[in-house]
This record gives sequence, structure tokens and C-alpha cells, in this order.
Amino acid sequence: MVRSHRFIVEITLLFLLAAQSASAQQKDLRKIRLSVFRIDSAIVAAKVNGYFAAEGLEPEITETPNSTDQMRGVSQGKFDIVSTAFDNVLAWSGKEGADIIAVAQIRDKTELPVFVRPEIKDWSDLKGKKLAADAVDTAFALVLRRILLEHGLDMTKGDYELIALGATGARLESMIKGETYAGILNSPFDAKALAAGMRRIGDSTEVLPDYPNTLFAVNRAWAQSNREILIAYLRAWLKGMAWNNDPANREAAIKAVGAELKLNPKQAQESVEELSKTGNLNLHGLQVVLDLRNQFGFKLTKGDKLPVYYDTQYFNAAKGK
Repeated sequence: MVRSHRFIVEITLLFLLAAQSASAQQKDLRKIRLSVFRIDSAIVAAKVNGYFAAEGLEPEITETPNSTDQMRGVSQGKFDIVSTAFDNVLAWSGKEGADIIAVAQIRDKTELPVFVRPEIKDWSDLKGKKLAADAVDTAFALVLRRILLEHGLDMTKGDYELIALGATGARLESMIKGETYAGILNSPFDAKALAAGMRRIGDSTEVLPDYPNTLFAVNRAWAQSNREILIAYLRAWLKGMAWNNDPANREAAIKAVGAELKLNPKQAQESVEELSKTGNLNLHGLQVVLDLRNQFGFKLTKGDKLPVYYDTQYFNAAKGK
């Protein structure tokens, strides 16, 4: 009886020590501050499989309400890494003192759908209307302007007005209320838009087939001062990407993304499938974004040469090159 009691005490102590050790390890993890519009499936895989923890990292993720808050945050040191559109990198690098650079590609290409309210039957019906945008002078707003230009609507001639509303959910809400009449609404809000009676009228591929999707960007000064941390983050993320893209893990990846991000199976599958296959920066696509900004007459603080706005050394180091 005494021996049995002693055994129970020893097992209890072992569990307590294990719990304390796990707690200590958790406290030792370095928080890395991310700002995202959407959490990608490689982040989910790296988290649930312990790849971040193995690198001594714990991502602290903030879903941004708009690109202005996000880019100002990374410029001022509030965020370490941002998941964003390359056009935001162009617009904000040097704008408030900090150089912003792209370091890895999350999604290679994109199809940005334009949705309209039910009463809009044709592109011409948008003339004189207010349209929903994140910010009026960056990223998807310029894509929307290029699509509309293809259909004979020119903002510089006063054909329509762009209203800055922030992230996709806010744009959809504005359209539902009838405050705005069209906007780019990407997944998972495209399904919500259809359910709310909105109609898809077109997308970006008709005029910008090589336009890239989201990427990781950082403050250059932060990257130089935290080189090993950035490389460790990218290394864990790449492991998550490889696991996500392995056909043997497809079902598990969809389930993990659905559970972590509260998506239905179709949305989770889309999140898994849209991830880049390599993580390499889509340089041709980045040039397309730069050309678009130049087309609309925006002067960039850091000039119009693409290499100023990206740096592949951290990604290459993470891949072991």
C-alpha cells in the first residue's frame, strides 16, 4: 500500500515537472509581431505542427483593419512582419522614414473579383457612383481603377468616386448598406457577397493576368538588426508551406485551416490551394505592380527601380542557399 502510494506521488511529481518545463519553454519563446489581412495556410501549418516553437518563436498575429494602419505600424516598429500587397510596399517605403522591403511571396498570382450591388446591370451603371476601396491610392484600389478604365470609366475625369473603407469586410458592409456600389471582394467575403445579393461583374485577370498576391514585407532596419529572427521565421513558415503543399497532408491541412481560421471546408480548401508552391518572390509580377503605379502618375519616394523594394537574402538563407 505504501509502495503504491509512493508510485502515485512520483507519477504526479513527474507530470508537474513536465507541465512546468512546458510552461517555461512557452515563456522562453520570442514573440514575433505579425500584421495580416488574412492568415495564410502555411502559418497555420507551422503553428499546429510546432515549427515556430522549434525555432523559438511565437507569432503574435493582428488582423489589420486597413493598409494604412498596417504599413504605418511596420514603419514605426509596431509590427515586425506584415502580410500585405506589394503596392503597399511601394507606396510606404520611405514615406515616413522607414524603408519597407518584400522578402517572400505568400500567394503567387491573384484573381481579384469585382462585385456590384444588384441594381448595377452593366459597368456603365457605375458612372457617378461611390465605390468601396481599402485606401484610395494603394494596392487593390489601383487594380480596380485599371479594370474600370478598361470599361470606359476614368476616375480622373470624375466618372466615379473611391471611398476609403479599410479591409474587405468593411467594404462589403458598405455595399450591403447601399453606401457604395462596387468593390473588390476576395475570399471568404466573395461568398458572403453572393449570399447578400451582390453580383460578380468581372475580375483583375482580364487586364492584369500576372498581378501578384500577398507577400511578406519588413522594415529594412528591423531586418538588418534581427536577421536571425527573420530567417528563423521564414524557415518555420517554409516548413509549414512544404507540409501544406504535400498531397499526403491535403486532408489534414484542410481540416487544420478550417479549425484554426473558422472556415467551411470549401473556404479552407481554397486557402490551402492558393498558397505559393515555392515562396519565391514573383519578380515579374512585382514589376507589373510598379508599372501600374507609374501608369497612374504616382511618384515613389524611393524611386521607380524595382530592386530597391525587395531583398531575397533572408529567404535564401532560410532555404539554406
